[in-house]
Amino acid sequence: MGLGLVMTQDDVSPELTREQLEKMNRLHRRELRQIKNMSEAQFQAFRKNFSFGHLENITRAEAHTLLTSMLTLNLQLLSDLAPVSSDPDQRHQTS
Repeated sequence: MGLGLVMTQDDVSPELTREQLEKMNRLHRRELRQIKNMSEAQFQAFRKNFSFGHLENITRAEAHTLLTSMLTLNLQLLSDLAPVSSDPDQRHQTS
């Protein structure tokens, strides 16, 4: 039986915070930029340094697709959270 790679809203921890999502967003964007500038051989040598490094036999193109998908999900989760006020003083206030 294969591993299910599809996450649903129910699979996401209710403890997930905007800060965590934004941190992962930055990480995945940085990794995409790094991969873009690598050859396949360089990617294979350094793939364990990436957030998905435990995946065996992943190619540079597959990693790019995976990170793009992860960013898409991340942005959707961010948009599902309560909107952030554009006023910096309002962002850090608690109810």
